[in-house]
Amino acid sequence: MINLKIDAKKNIYRILLQPNRSMTWKNNLIFLLVIFVTCFLIATLFAFAGATLILPFAGLEVLLVVICVYLVANKSKKNEILTLTPEKLVVERGSYNSREVIEYIRLWTQVEIEKPIHPWYPLHLVIASKGERVPIGDFLNEEEKLELIDKMEEIILSLRGKELIKD
Repeated sequence: MINLKIDAKKNIYRILLQPNRSMTWKNNLIFLLVIFVTCFLIATLFAFAGATLILPFAGLEVLLVVICVYLVANKSKKNEILTLTPEKLVVERGSYNSREVIEYIRLWTQVEIEKPIHPWYPLHLVIASKGERVPIGDFLNEEEKLELIDKMEEIILSLRGKELIKD
């Protein structure tokens, strides 16, 4: 998901990049509750029929599903914030808050588009400056990456136009 916020007075462009989330945490909890109730209902019926060994395995199964859902939900919480000003390009990365902040001088920075070797491979966007290369938006799908490229081109052209007006 791409969200663009523009502060025209301060000439700041902020792009928020987030992966697509199929379900909210509340929906995940409902899903886990349904799995838990179904699994333990079946395990209890088998336990009453004499197969009591199924109860610990049902518990392990539910625990494994809970761990997997948690890991997937946690992975989908990551985000990247690209802030473009006339002077700087700032990349902030993290899950709930910014854990990694990388600042570049905007005039020395390039946004590179790496074409895939094979049609099955995804397109890669990279910010490069002074020999350092940082990939951005790896969790976006192809359409969103193309949309991000278009928005970045518009923002960069807009910032260049305002630089020319000042000179």
